[in-house]
Amino acid sequence: MADPIEQILAKLGPSLSSELAAVVADRLKISSVAARQRLSRARGNVRRLSGIPFPRNARFMYLEKQFGSAEYWHRLANALTANNSALGYAIAALRQHGGMVPARQFPIISGSPVRQLKHLAAETVLQRLTEAGLVRTVAVPGIGECVALVQEEKYYAVGTAEMRARLITEEILLSAVRDWLRKLGIASYNLVSTRTDQKLPQVGTFVWDLSAPSYLGAVVRFTREGEPKPGFVACDVNLASDITLDGAAPFIRKCATLRALRNVGSCIQLLVADRFQKDAFLALRSAGIIAATPKSLFGQDIADALRELTSVLTSAAYSTFDPEQFGHLFRTLGKISGATNQLRGALFEYMVADIVKRSNLGDVTTNRVFKVPDKGKAEIDVLTIQQNQKVFAIECKGYSPHAIIPDDLFKRWLQHNVPTAYAYIRQHPEWQNLPAHFEFWTSAPISEEMLALFKNAKAAIKPSRYTIDLRGPLDVWKACVDTGEKSLIDAYSNHFTPGEGSIPPLVRSRRPAPATAPVEDDWDDL
Repeated sequence: MADPIEQILAKLGPSLSSELAAVVADRLKISSVAARQRLSRARGNVRRLSGIPFPRNARFMYLEKQFGSAEYWHRLANALTANNSALGYAIAALRQHGGMVPARQFPIISGSPVRQLKHLAAETVLQRLTEAGLVRTVAVPGIGECVALVQEEKYYAVGTAEMRARLITEEILLSAVRDWLRKLGIASYNLVSTRTDQKLPQVGTFVWDLSAPSYLGAVVRFTREGEPKPGFVACDVNLASDITLDGAAPFIRKCATLRALRNVGSCIQLLVADRFQKDAFLALRSAGIIAATPKSLFGQDIADALRELTSVLTSAAYSTFDPEQFGHLFRTLGKISGATNQLRGALFEYMVADIVKRSNLGDVTTNRVFKVPDKGKAEIDVLTIQQNQKVFAIECKGYSPHAIIPDDLFKRWLQHNVPTAYAYIRQHPEWQNLPAHFEFWTSAPISEEMLALFKNAKAAIKPSRYTIDLRGPLDVWKACVDTGEKSLIDAYSNHFTPGEGSIPPLVRSRRPAPATAPVEDDWDDL
């Protein structure tokens, strides 16, 4: 005969023991005390969540097969947020972002401050969720360290291409929001920061996807001496899925907590997403938050192009590379400052992978992350394994033909990525005896200093260990031509050459920086 507690949990779903006791008492026609005793003695497939406190010593109970399900996370988050627990808001935020976010972005989405009196810090929230076995940190190819709700191991590899495509699209969306704020004079022009900067944007005790000071009359305060004290504008973006009421709650909590700080100026707060469910939209509006979509901010063309970009990048990751679609996106999204550079980088990487696949050099994968104890990690943009013959790893840098590859990026590849990847290969059971070869493919010149550094390193490396090579703009152009694929050749000509059939050189001297950086404005755009 089936255990009645298991039957009730199967029908009711994961629940707090306080709620479950009332149902057990009613179904089994026993007293509340007897029901609580039955729950405390329940065994078999019944599980209790440890490490997470609830009022009146309640426990969160569930069946073993329910752990990790959508219903499990929904009911757990609701049980925690009903008691205003920071842990519940963090779980709700992770669910709104598809169950996983880059570790660097967890403090942004969690709804908790970096540090604030009488509040759990985002770092502490993550630590407690990890200790309770609810979240874990995983290495995701092409993205890096991510914080994820605990699921089966295969879950973390599913949807990686979609997530990476979405993150690239969100970065372009943030560039568009930054331009919009600048041109309307809402944000101080040269002081807009985004999550791609070295330091996360911060207003008060919270970090955001984007922030900037604002000198709009509605948010500026004045000191006793009459000096203006700016307000702020803060924005988060989320293109993962439609914003639900539960998913909006962490952002609403974040905004409300910030407003309660006395020493922080007034702040205009925006949440930008593809779509909002009606109850979430109304809740955000009633909380004084701007709930915006790409369409409402930039029009239908840009909104469609952003949606298409996610689809194109995802398809390209699954070997369906279409240069013509990229060309359309360049024309549409190129109106956004900085978007062309981001698109050019993604396009170049997919082009290199396509060239290598057409060369039949072996099995090709992209965005692999190699982790080695004491050495750290190295990301391989394009990896080719020639079975029982060679391991071939490529670093891709798709820059404007008028630019120069930054020295620090080239040094990191040569002095960190290559040695780290080589150490990983030598530990891999199937690759450890294969020759290893590393190449740096670039659409833009490198500096004279980096070429000299490369030549010295190549001469010093013993070929019996591994070999390195450098493919400059002309080499990449020839590789495109050798494929005979017109779309590849045209894509390279359109986006990686200065025009008129010229190809950038391998090396370019750096021009001395101007003594004073020019002040940017948007006068010409008005």
